[in-house]
Amino acid sequence: MPMVHDLMEENSIKYEQLDALACTVGPGSFTGIRIGVSAVKTMAMALTIGAVPVSSLRAMAYPLKEEEALIVPMIDCRNHRAWAGGFYHDEEVVPECADDVDVILDACRKWRDEKLPEKKILLIGNGAKVLSAEELPEGVEYVPDHEDIRSEDVAFIAEQIAEKVVHDQSGKEDRTSPRTILASAFAAVKMMPVYRAKTQAERMAGEQGKQVENIPIRYYSTMDEEK
Repeated sequence: MPMVHDLMEENSIKYEQLDALACTVGPGSFTGIRIGVSAVKTMAMALTIGAVPVSSLRAMAYPLKEEEALIVPMIDCRNHRAWAGGFYHDEEVVPECADDVDVILDACRKWRDEKLPEKKILLIGNGAKVLSAEELPEGVEYVPDHEDIRSEDVAFIAEQIAEKVVHDQSGKEDRTSPRTILASAFAAVKMMPVYRAKTQAERMAGEQGKQVENIPIRYYSTMDEEK
């Protein structure tokens, strides 16, 4: 929070001037996601403004949105598995998931072969490092230096999402301000972590036959069919 305060002061902006806040909601580090989401939700509630959720994978792929290739961000989640998805010109075309990297790569190659034959697949993120250069098929390349999520990319994506919502509402008769529209559309209570995989605590509880409380998160696991 001190870093956030410093950022606001350096740019001579007051919190009351903000129309909305945004943060990545996953997939990725469970603890990191919870901290980020909790901080932004609390700030949005205090300011009575919207909290726009942004996919971590989409934010990773965003700097390469102009590439004529399928961009596949991959975040390592151990045991030869990764959180990943496929993006083409900033559009999610291969659904986000948590799976074995070979399964992910096969799904991306299938989409590429059907939609973009002869185009490249560009892998980014630390999850892609699980595959050695010798394991990469022809037409698949690893692009280094794209492991981090840049805050400006999160802001750009959130702004696009917010502008579309405001534009869709602009044709209505009432003269509601953009700030109010966003507060309603992206109420802070709606922002939830998107894990795409079960937490270690959930997995261990299941293995021990314990009942797991139905907590309000979205996850995907290759261990079962539940989403």
